Amino acid sequence: MSYADTVFIAMCRDILDHGYSTEGEKVRPKWEDGSYAYTMKRFGIINRYDLSKEFPAITLRKTYIRSAIDEILWI
Repeated sequence: MSYADTVFIAMCRDILDHGYSTEGEKVRPKWEDGSYAYTMKRFGIINRYDLSKEFPAITLRKTYIRSAIDEILWI
């Protein structure tokens, strides 16, 4: 597991443990059954990586090559 994966998992755990829930608020997204899709959120999270050690590619999440190329070309 890469360092980026470790940071990603820690960030997800932090959001789940200390994040703010939108439950009870009026939200637009809905699940297929029509119930509201509430989320957990946390603002101001910054992840920093030392590129001299490794490139921060997260291997736990699927990355579609076409989406990555589109993003690079857009920039």
